[in-house]
Amino acid sequence: MTCLFDGPFFDYILGQPPLSSAKYFTHGSSTMLFTDEDRLYRLTRQGCGHSFVARESASGNRNVVRVIQDFGPVAPSDEESNEFYWLAQVERLVDLDPDDAITQRLRTILTELTGDESQLYEEELDLFARRCTDFANGHFEFRNLLTTLSTMATFALAHQATADIKLDNIMVRPGSNEIVLADPICDQYFEIDDARRDVMEEIRLRVTGAS
Repeated sequence: MTCLFDGPFFDYILGQPPLSSAKYFTHGSSTMLFTDEDRLYRLTRQGCGHSFVARESASGNRNVVRVIQDFGPVAPSDEESNEFYWLAQVERLVDLDPDDAITQRLRTILTELTGDESQLYEEELDLFARRCTDFANGHFEFRNLLTTLSTMATFALAHQATADIKLDNIMVRPGSNEIVLADPICDQYFEIDDARRDVMEEIRLRVTGAS
């Protein structure tokens, strides 16, 4: 298995359901994917992006990857003490065809919206959100995606996160050919409630043997 992550908490996750019976599938720059029969699991340390997608999926937004089951934070991060690994069962998507005319039009729009600078933060996010709303009124075929990008930017701004707006983070839903945001926010930190924090601390103590 080619590991993107490493450490005792990652090993702990691999030993727990559902990943204990799953096989490594592939990984990107910030996530690992595992399969178990027809199920696909996505493991990431990007808590803000995970939480945005889970929220939008639960609300019925078809322009984000569908989260079939949100496991939330499943263990402390092996890198930072106040960050976590996040896990979800998600639908299978396919990459955009770089030679397709729709992909090329979308690339042009994203370049116009971002000035060809994919990572946006702070006041740049506010401007991007407003521009996405304006563009949605003039680009009917991408209206729902652009509206979702605007919502994402507002979410990222509210959580002091950085958005990562590039074609690599946009995919296609097989069958319907809907264009879907897969991994739009690249910050790891996301605040969790006290109950979940207590669970994470219990796992930390169990894995490290600390008292």
